[in-house]
Amino acid sequence: MKINYILQGDGKETVLFLHGWGANLNSFSFFSNNLKNNYKTLQIDFCGFGESDKLKYPFTVFDYALQVFKLIKSLKLNVINIVAHSFGVRVAILLLTMFNLNINKVVFIGGAGIKPKFNLLRCLKVKKYKLLKWLNKFKGFNFNLNKFGSFDYKNLNDIEKQTFVNVVNFNQKKYLTNIGNNTLLIWGNSDYETPIYMAKIFNKKIKLSTLKIIKNAGHFCFITHNKIVNFEITNFFMN
Repeated sequence: MKINYILQGDGKETVLFLHGWGANLNSFSFFSNNLKNNYKTLQIDFCGFGESDKLKYPFTVFDYALQVFKLIKSLKLNVINIVAHSFGVRVAILLLTMFNLNINKVVFIGGAGIKPKFNLLRCLKVKKYKLLKWLNKFKGFNFNLNKFGSFDYKNLNDIEKQTFVNVVNFNQKKYLTNIGNNTLLIWGNSDYETPIYMAKIFNKKIKLSTLKIIKNAGHFCFITHNKIVNFEITNFFMN
C-alpha cells in the first residue's frame, strides 16, 4: 500500500509529523512550514487517511509503525525528530521502542496509548452492546446497534472498524519506560479525549520528559493555539 507524503526543507535532521485518527498530513502544515528552513520535514498520511491507499485488511498499531519505518528507510533519512498527535503518538511509541531508528527529540501532543480509567457507565454500555449483538444472531431479533460507539467508529467500514478496535484496545503504558529520548509533552488543560491524568502518566514514565500544559485548550491545542505550541516546539528543537 502506498503512503502519501510531503518531504521538504533543508537540514541534516528530519522532523517527522504523525497525525491523529481521522486527520491527515495537512494537520501539521503550519509547523512544517516554520521548521523547513532548519530541518527536512516529513508529513505523511497514514494508510486509510488522506490520500494514502485505503486499508486492505485490519491494521494494528505495529502495522502502521512498520509502514512509517519502511518509508523512512526508503527515503534514506538519518536523524529523525518526531512531532505526533493523539493516535500518531501510539505509532511514535513503537517507532521509539521497537525499531532501529536514529531518533533524537520527540514531541507528544495529547498522546493516546494509555488505558482509560474504569468507567461504570461505559462498561455497562459495552456489555449491553455485546448482548444485543449476540441476540441479533437469532431469528426474531433485530436491534439497532448504530446508536452504540463513538462518532469515529460509526462512520467506518468493517476493515476500518476492526482496525479502530485494534488501536484503541492496545495499552502502550509498558513501553513508555523504554523511551530514553528528550521528550516534550504538550497537553490542553481541557483535553477530554486524552485527559490530563494521561499526560501525567507519560511524564512519570518517560524519564527525560517535560510537560507543558496549554491553558484554555482542548485535544487539538496545536490547532487552536498554534502559535504557542509552535514556540514550544521550536524552542525545544533548537536548544
